[in-house]
Amino acid sequence: MSDDKLRVSIGLDSAPPVAVRLTEDGLATLRKALDQGGWTEVEAEDATVHLNLDKVVFVRVDKDEPKIGFGL
Repeated sequence: MSDDKLRVSIGLDSAPPVAVRLTEDGLATLRKALDQGGWTEVEAEDATVHLNLDKVVFVRVDKDEPKIGFGL
């Protein structure tokens, strides 16, 4: 397990996405909770977020690939 944080956007029905930074364990916990629905608590890097999983329409995990220059 890594202590690196992943940039995760959680898209919600009728609301702007919520951007959080999660550990891999935190992301795995969120993905498991999505199967159950209802409310859950997500421990992000700088906040605790309470989510209604019935309103989540997507979860996007950004890749942290090194980029050099413009337009890449």
